[in-house]
Amino acid sequence: MPRKSKFLVPRPQQQTPAEIVNDLLAAIRNQFYADVPTKKWAQDSAFIRRNVVLWPASWLNNRGVTLPPARYKEIILGVLNEVKIHGRTAVVKYWPGYLKHCLQEHFKHQGERYYDEAKALRASIETALQMAGSATAKVDPITAMAEARRDLLKQPRRAPSKPKKQTSQPELF
Repeated sequence: MPRKSKFLVPRPQQQTPAEIVNDLLAAIRNQFYADVPTKKWAQDSAFIRRNVVLWPASWLNNRGVTLPPARYKEIILGVLNEVKIHGRTAVVKYWPGYLKHCLQEHFKHQGERYYDEAKALRASIETALQMAGSATAKVDPITAMAEARRDLLKQPRRAPSKPKKQTSQPELF
């Protein structure tokens, strides 16, 4: 039976995509939906998940780059904090759309910087993997989140059901 050393420290585990998404959704709920009824949050959360939390992952994946999960969260939380501090929050009528707009505008201006950062990181990771002789790597959480967004976008939206009209005459056919 191997002895356990008191000096061994467990390796930090990388966050899973679900944990990243849940952390970001919790931050959005606490910042922008703190005093909103649960029903309203439930109605808006699917749009926020798809178009605010997962959109940057798709943006990065479309360019063939990725970022560490901590950096991904840092970017999104930074944008949300800027919205809370400098945004026109008093006139916002639809928070999900406003958050999506702010995030996409931020990426229009800062996206090149994030792309360069991710590209440099990718080269470093590939070099390290080649030196280690490992051909396989763990699934990237950002890529998994981009795939999740793609799957969410493929799902058909439910159309509201229309009640049948009551007519006084029977159908002919």
